[in-house]
Amino acid sequence: MPRKKKINDTHSPYRQLEMNFDDIFNPENSEILDRDQVNSYDTFKNHDPLAETLEYMTKLVKAQDQWETTIKRAREDLLQKDPRELYLEFFKDLQEQIRENAEQSERLAKLLKQVAIRGFGMTKEQVNINPPAKGSRKWRIELNEDLIKEHLASHIVGKYFLNFIESDDSLWNNGNFLIGSSDVSQHRSSVPYPARFFNRTVPFLLNNAAGAIVRVNNGKAIFDQGRFNPEPNQELLKWMLIDPSYQDELEPEDFHRCTASAMDVGQYIFDHEYLLNAGRDCPDIILRDGSLFPQDAYLDNFIINNERGKFTQKAIQELLKCLNSARDFNRIYCGVSKNVRLKVYSAVLDWYIAKNIDENWEIGNYTLTDGQAMTLLLASPDCFENGLKKAISTCLIRRSFTTRATLNEKANLKNLEPFFDRYIKRIKEEGSRIDIAPYQQLCKIFHTYMFFIGHSKTPSKLLPRYEFFSENNDSIETISAKILTAIKYCSFEVDEDHSFMSDEAITYLIPSVTQQSHIYSKDVGKWLTQNVKQQLLSKYQSFIKTIV
Repeated sequence: MPRKKKINDTHSPYRQLEMNFDDIFNPENSEILDRDQVNSYDTFKNHDPLAETLEYMTKLVKAQDQWETTIKRAREDLLQKDPRELYLEFFKDLQEQIRENAEQSERLAKLLKQVAIRGFGMTKEQVNINPPAKGSRKWRIELNEDLIKEHLASHIVGKYFLNFIESDDSLWNNGNFLIGSSDVSQHRSSVPYPARFFNRTVPFLLNNAAGAIVRVNNGKAIFDQGRFNPEPNQELLKWMLIDPSYQDELEPEDFHRCTASAMDVGQYIFDHEYLLNAGRDCPDIILRDGSLFPQDAYLDNFIINNERGKFTQKAIQELLKCLNSARDFNRIYCGVSKNVRLKVYSAVLDWYIAKNIDENWEIGNYTLTDGQAMTLLLASPDCFENGLKKAISTCLIRRSFTTRATLNEKANLKNLEPFFDRYIKRIKEEGSRIDIAPYQQLCKIFHTYMFFIGHSKTPSKLLPRYEFFSENNDSIETISAKILTAIKYCSFEVDEDHSFMSDEAITYLIPSVTQQSHIYSKDVGKWLTQNVKQQLLSKYQSFIKTIV
């Protein structure tokens, strides 16, 4: 008779675990699908681009049609709603809907992630979104209400979701201050060169930044001379000029990202040298065109050992200089963002309308971006008094560089050192000399506050999002009032932006100083492009003479 095998109680990673089939097939935890159901759940297979486009159009048209009814009532209500309580209820209700509605659960879970994780920068300890197990469609959402309340309290400024703010000349030395702006443009050109048998052209990209200044003296605003560098030196041209070798050496994705980071580099360098230095004639507030955040904020891209990595590193280094100068010289460094993709404000607006005003209002199908939704919500003749003496605005939401870099999804934000140590070790093993210290410093100090201001009587032009970095002693509410006072003196111009394959321009209503820097940047860039062409042709002709 064979002996019984002795049971080994020692823990082993290869030990067969006991399986509880009752738990596995519990309908509360799982869902059993047949082959057809599994195939039908292929989200990409069922994706209909025509239907998605129609849904987008329908949502936008419906929202505009109800601007004077549903949207107006929402505006009145949200002037009395605590945003911290509003967002908490929004998260809890989405959790319940995801639990009950299998068909919409994926979209609602993605919406929750967009707002809580990508927008507010929450972590898994606060909002944990668990996708379905294989063969199931059940999403599990875990919310830690106490931690969420703490996070919302520290990341939202404003008594209500919508608040009235007033401009105040006394905040700016009784109407005596300077307003600056900058923008960057990219010029794509080529240089023809004759050869013996056929002619060719050599393409190149040139990035150029320029700025505008509005001088306010005793409450009267006039444009000052524009600011730009007419003769960039060789060191600056190294970061401005993208020659054909980049396209030859880089993968298409790397080349595309490299050209984007090159624009960041150009604008940050300009901001630091012309708007944020210690000069007496530098602006007190900068309303730069575009977001303050770099276009490439990921640490994995920062340590790439090619030209893309170099431009990403340079952008981070120059941004850090800008932030340090803004802090040291007590400047308000504010971005005017037009092409806003976040849905932090718009998602909760949709939810509030569906929950409290119009039960037929859709949530989870297509959510307008913050820019689209806040334009509809804030634009009103009732909220635009006496040339921006008073205006309606959203609550301010704090957004950090760590959120933009998705570190809240990858690391422990309370202790980032072990996370960074792994990258430092990897850099050493690869024999590289890349220094991630500037990146680490950005993670410590770079926090912005973003908000929308209703400086339009109608929603025919999109409103930009304002996001600012400031380390002075003023309260966040005071800084928002300073920004309102500055844009009151600037007045506004229409900016046309061709976005997302659009033939017709999308129009925005932005401060005139920001629009003027946009014009300067393009005009100066055209001149510099011609100058670079002449230099290249001159060098080519000199080269020909040496070989003839």
